[in-house]
Order: sequence, then structure tokens, then C-alpha cells
Amino acid sequence: MSCFENRFSLCRKLQRFFLVLLVTALVAGCAVTPAPLEESSRPITGYLDYSWDKNSVLFNTRERHRQTVFMDTFYPFDPSLRYNNAEAMVRYELDHRPFMQDGVLMVALADLRKLYAPFMSHTVDAANQRFTVQHHFFKKRVAAGSGSRAPTIEYTRIAWQGSYALGSTAATSSSAIHATVTDRNQIDKAAVASSTAPAAATLAAAPVQRHGRIYVPVASFMRTLGKTITDDSAASGFLAVSHVGPQDTGDDLFNPQYANRGLPNTPITPARLKTMNGLLDGSIDRGNLWFAYYFGDINTYTGRNDAQGQPVNAMMGVDRVLPWRIYIPKNYNARSPGKFTFMLHGGTGNENAPFERPNDHLKNQPSPMPGVTLFEDYADHYNYIVLSPNGWTRNPVWGSGPGEQAMLHTLELAKARWNIDPQRMFIFGNSAGAAGTMNFVLRHGHLFKAMAPTAPGGSKPWAADLKGGILDMPTVLSCFAADVTVFYAGPAKNSCQPWYAENIKGTMRNLTAITVENGHHSFGPASLYQITFDHFERVLDSTPPRVVDAVRLAAGRNSAAVSSGGKTSNVALATAPVSRDGTLMMALDDLARIYGEKDFRVYDVHAYNLKPSDLVSVKTVLYNKVSVNLKPGERFLRVGGTIHAGDTIDGRTRVAADDPRIDRRQLSVPAQNVNGKILVPVVEFMQLFGKTVTVE
Repeated sequence: MSCFENRFSLCRKLQRFFLVLLVTALVAGCAVTPAPLEESSRPITGYLDYSWDKNSVLFNTRERHRQTVFMDTFYPFDPSLRYNNAEAMVRYELDHRPFMQDGVLMVALADLRKLYAPFMSHTVDAANQRFTVQHHFFKKRVAAGSGSRAPTIEYTRIAWQGSYALGSTAATSSSAIHATVTDRNQIDKAAVASSTAPAAATLAAAPVQRHGRIYVPVASFMRTLGKTITDDSAASGFLAVSHVGPQDTGDDLFNPQYANRGLPNTPITPARLKTMNGLLDGSIDRGNLWFAYYFGDINTYTGRNDAQGQPVNAMMGVDRVLPWRIYIPKNYNARSPGKFTFMLHGGTGNENAPFERPNDHLKNQPSPMPGVTLFEDYADHYNYIVLSPNGWTRNPVWGSGPGEQAMLHTLELAKARWNIDPQRMFIFGNSAGAAGTMNFVLRHGHLFKAMAPTAPGGSKPWAADLKGGILDMPTVLSCFAADVTVFYAGPAKNSCQPWYAENIKGTMRNLTAITVENGHHSFGPASLYQITFDHFERVLDSTPPRVVDAVRLAAGRNSAAVSSGGKTSNVALATAPVSRDGTLMMALDDLARIYGEKDFRVYDVHAYNLKPSDLVSVKTVLYNKVSVNLKPGERFLRVGGTIHAGDTIDGRTRVAADDPRIDRRQLSVPAQNVNGKILVPVVEFMQLFGKTVTVE
């Protein structure tokens, strides 16, 4: 052996020797210096009305996916309502991995606190290896107005407290039921109506410490805090912890009056198991998917700027698990960047409302596109990923506070999981979601190619707020003529048309205003999905609009002479124009041939307000940043965001026939349906769009 080889061998031996010393020292250190026990959590501060709630948390007892839990969900502002079109099973990842101890599932106390935040708190006495837990549950029952936008809800706070010790199965538990109130602002002031003294309880396994974290036997532990347990882990691999059990038929969640609204009466059903297992094994990766994340203390924009115009941020404690819903179209291809849009909910909605409410409406109206009957069908047809975040609480403003952070955070989560094309991103929303669309674009307009707000609510921007990229962003803005929430023609603060006329018209330079006849506040967006997605698609289409300077027509002639850039050409017509009472009538589809089918668009728009039998159908024509509504067989005409008799002023008052604001324009000759072709008096009709037509 050479000298070099001897030295190399000696070095290897010394390395092994010192490595053994290091590992021994580390092991010895761990043995004598255990990790300190976790600190107490923040206290429960009171009630806050959230835009999302759950009944059950379903824990996976199987090894592979034990860190993933699922939560069901119900509509929080009227728990009698059920989601009719999809069962929302929300997926959430725990921070710490649960484990089995003698056949009992052990879950980190810190994870349970987040799951039930902000209504759970724990206090740790490290010296005595003890801890106490407080947990508040708010029972809700609809006392009147079930299914309405503003039901009367009875709130009852039930405050539980438990006392526990590490290494011991002995525990005590007590509860206090507070007086029921109907004003949610009085919940925290309600006196105790009844209480129970601390009673002894026995846990299925003793709480233990791992790496400084307290782990508890989740089923028996949560039972001491008032929860109902469904343990089907032997057969299904899931254990459910529920606020309310199916035997509590006095609660609206399982009231027989609402039994057929879609929510199952037991947390572990075959349908849920199929969904959860499909999500876990990856066989379900398209369609509606739900996820959740925890927001603690966040640094967020306050909605105010300083004297220099710079945004003012502040720390805010959200302390809440927030869900989000995403739709992945059938033809999504992970290898190809996909089109994307945000869809924002309104003030009393949540991540499900933009899907569920319009879908209920779409089921009761004619489909403008063959085979397209739900919003998801539109997303599939146009191949868009659709993200609907949760705005955290009532009336989210989206452009600031937790709402803005929820949008930014869920967008990053979505980008990490799916292939989203940053050059093909859009945004739309209804009510507070429409105002939020505009407010978010004011701060993050660089993200989007176009937007389509509908019936913007009270936090909408005003003329003084509009600056930067939003002024030229391609926008379709819609108002609903029968809206009794964001009124069509009332005071500008809480109405759509006057706000548009005074603040938006003439300020935003690339905007088309649309009115949905008989449009309902929650259902109105359903009438516009084809228009919305076509608007987005046209923005992506690089083909320039056809330039048409003038058009010459004659009755009975199957062609039109079209002047463009000093040149004249003939355009063949499918239907020869006809004269009615001395007025030349021409088919709308032939006008599209002349002015460009990508830009002269004709839509069937349907809407009902209170019941499907009240359905109103119109033709809506969009061209040159102008919209026109007309009704075949009538002289009816509405141009853009103008006011007509019967439009809503408030919840009860309508625009009177003698109101001076009314736009009294109408067609000189009724629009006619001839063999399925809609004919209009062409000269006056095209003048509405700023175009000249000459009759020979």
C-alpha cells in the first residue's frame, strides 16, 4: 500500500470516529432536552359572520393520506338552503401528520384549533403538563323567510370547555348555552341561559407530546367538546367529527322540511367516499374541485392611501380556514397552458354561489347553445379554468383586506397545481363580486386581458378612482332591469344605471354596457355567460375588426355594396332585404356578414325574475361598443344602459311611465321573425351603432 493510500485510509477512519461522536452527542442532547411544550393559542374573541361554514370534518385513518382531511359545507346565511348542483367536499392539508396509537387516531391539537378557528382556543400549563380547551359552536335556525335573501335566523351560542392532562385518559367537560338572539350583532352579549357543571369523561387514549406538539385522540376528545362522532374507519377508512348529528332533526341542517335539498343526513355516504377516494388517488382531476387553506395574521392593503398616494398596509388577524372552488374543464391538458378566469361571489354569497344560483336559473330557461345547460358546460365549451375564491365574510371588497389576499393566494395555489397561461387570464363577478372585479383590476390590472362585471354592489369604484390600465381594459358591464338588490335606476350609491351614466360612461374607453331585461340580481349572470366568454375570446383573437364606412342596399337585391377604406366590394346576403310600409328590413345575420361575424354579435338572452313562467326573451345585439335589446314582433328598443318604464328604483318602486329619464326611442317598424330570420329596419337600426346605411 502506498503512502497516499495509508493517509487516505486513516482519514476515513477519523471521519467515521468523529461522525459517531457527533451523532452520540445529538442523541444525548435530545434525551436530556426535550422540545418545549407548545404555547397557548390566541383566545376566542367573539362571533364573526363568515361566508362559509361546515358541519363535518372527515379524518382519514389510513396511513398514506392521513394528513388530508375533507369538510362538507352548507350555506351559512340561511342553513335551510342546500347546494342543488354539486356536493362540495373541501380538501384541506393538516400541518402535522396524525398517527395511530393503539388503534386510536391521534391529531395535533394545533391542527384542530385551526380547523375550528377562530372559535377554539387552548391554554397550556407546561409546568403541570395540563391544558384546557374552549370551543364555541353557533347553532343557526331559520325562524322566518326561509330561502329568501334576508331570512330571520336564530343564533344560539354553545360554549364548551374541557380540561385534560398529558399521559392521562381522565378529562372533565362542561358547557354553557347562551340565550337565543336574532340579531347577529348581539350574539356576544347574550347571557347564559343554562349550563352544566364540569363532568368527568374518559378519553380513548392519553394525550401525548411529540416534538413539542400536543396530540389528542380526536374522536373522544372532540366528543367532550360537544361533537357527534361517526367512526366508520374499519370499513371506509374515515372518521367524521360533526357539529350536528343526523338525529338532531330540530336543527336546520337535518330538519325534515329541508331533507330533499341535497345535503346527506350522514357524513360518511357511498357518494362521499367515492369522491374522497377519487380525489386522493387522482382518478378525479376534472370538474368541480374544492380546496382550503389557513389564513392567520396577514399583511394586507387597508383600502387607504397615504398623502403621497402610496397604499397603506396593516396586519390583520383572519384566523380562519378559507375554502376555494375551481372548475377544471374536461379538455384541460397539463402540457398546454390553459385559459383562466376568476369568478367572484357577492356580499352574501360564497365560493359556491356563482355556480349554484345561476345554474338553478339555467335549468328553467332555453339554452342559447346546444347542449349547454349549466355554467360548467360553458367552461367546457370555451375550455376555461374557473377559480371562485371565498371572500372570508359578508360583503367582501376583494380589492383590499382579506378578500384581495384570498384572490392572490388562491391564484398562486392554482398556478402551482395547474398549467395556467398568464397571457390568457380574465375576471368577472356579480354584485360585490362585480365591484370587487373592478377594484381588483385597479390594483392588479396587469394580470388580466378583459373583465365582465355584473350589477356592481356598494363598494364599486367612482369616477375619481378610475385611473391607469382599467380605462382601456376591454369591458362588458351589465345591469339588471328587475334587480331589487342593486337597483337598476335608483340613487347612484346603490343602483347600477345612474352610477354607470355618471361615473363610467365616457370615462372607460373600451366598455360596452348591457341591460338584462327582467334580470334578477342573483340569476342575472346566468343570462350572460355566452356573451361573457365570447367577449374574452374576442380579446384573444388578433384579427382586427372589419372597417366598414358605408353600406348601400336595395329591396330584393341579394348583395350589399360595402365601402371600406375608399374601396367598394359586394357582400352576398343570405336573405334579400324587403320593404315594409316603405321601410327597408334586413336580417340580423346578414348584418353580421357585412360588419364582421366576430364583432357584430347577436344573442338570445333569457331571464326570469321571480318564477320561470315570467321568462322574458330578447335579442341582444353587440357591435362597436354599443348593445341593443329588441323583441321580435315589437317596436321595443333599449340602447345600452338606458332607462325604461318599469325598471327598479328600489325594492318596491318602479320607473314611472312619465319619468323624464326614460329613453323613448323605439323602432319605427317592429322587428320581424320571418322563417327564423330576425329582420330590423336597417337604416335606423345601424344608426344606433354609429353606422350609415343608404337605401337605393
